[in-house]
Amino acid sequence: MSTQSGITADKALLDKLATDASEGVIIIVGKISDDLSIVEFKGTHSSIDELKANLTEEPSYIFIKDSNCSKPDQYQFISYVPDESHVRLKMIYASTKNTIVRQIGTNSIDKQLLFTEPSEFTDDLFNEELESTLKNLVLSESEKSRIMINEQQREMRMMQSQKLVSQNNGTASSLTFNVNIENNQSIKDLLSKDNVISFKIDTINENVEILNTLSIEKPEELVLTVDHPSYTLYKNGDLIYFIYCCPSGSKVKDRMLYASNRLGFINYLNSTEKIELVKTIEIGEPEELEISLISNSSFEQKEAREEEEKKASQNSSTKFSRPKGPSRKKRM
Repeated sequence: MSTQSGITADKALLDKLATDASEGVIIIVGKISDDLSIVEFKGTHSSIDELKANLTEEPSYIFIKDSNCSKPDQYQFISYVPDESHVRLKMIYASTKNTIVRQIGTNSIDKQLLFTEPSEFTDDLFNEELESTLKNLVLSESEKSRIMINEQQREMRMMQSQKLVSQNNGTASSLTFNVNIENNQSIKDLLSKDNVISFKIDTINENVEILNTLSIEKPEELVLTVDHPSYTLYKNGDLIYFIYCCPSGSKVKDRMLYASNRLGFINYLNSTEKIELVKTIEIGEPEELEISLISNSSFEQKEAREEEEKKASQNSSTKFSRPKGPSRKKRM
């Protein structure tokens, strides 16, 4: 079930969409406000070239109609969400889209498209001969991802004879790639020397290999790469944490590759390396990592913290419990 963000279009945008009856091509742009409260009217353009010249790396909603096409009263509703956009913004734009469509009215929308690059905007948007092409573009983000994953699987099957794990639902239990550690060292032994080990997937050599190792004194010193997704093991005292980081600037193919192999790599660590993970953490940007999640250094400390949180929760429930009403006086 899709979630809704609760963000709605402001009156200026709705009025512009409802009343603009200009001749030729009409392009209206809306963007979600900085405080994430409304979709604001941001301006108009009179040509595709003018629109493309003003596009940035920020997502936007773009409405285009042409009085000279077969459906002059209907807009092409385009969610423009560049690959470089922050993951949170992508989610917000995706969850707000249906609300905007309902506000405008489905009768005013011809097609809903998802574009990620300026080059996808062309003057052929209203060319009836490209109907079949447009149908291929009218896909949700999940449908696009599923198609790309299937294509990736097909390519990899051709590269190696072994049967690959399913990557369609993110529940793959085995690893597509070999784990390659220099001198065949044990990851568990390496953690006894350096308490931080980051891994990357080398698609050329088809290996999961060590990106870097580091020894740190406290959790606050942990540094994660921002260039691409990564898997990181952090040993804090007796406890080992697994961190899957997928920055917003990562390529779509890399995101899918790391996501689909995450569970397989964890199972490899558990079964082959005999590494017991106390917690698995998934984040987008490195700065999203909450230090409190990796601050426990022993099982006793972990249990003590959980007990404190439990007591705090109980005290909070007691503090805000509903007060009893005044007692009624008995009639004499």
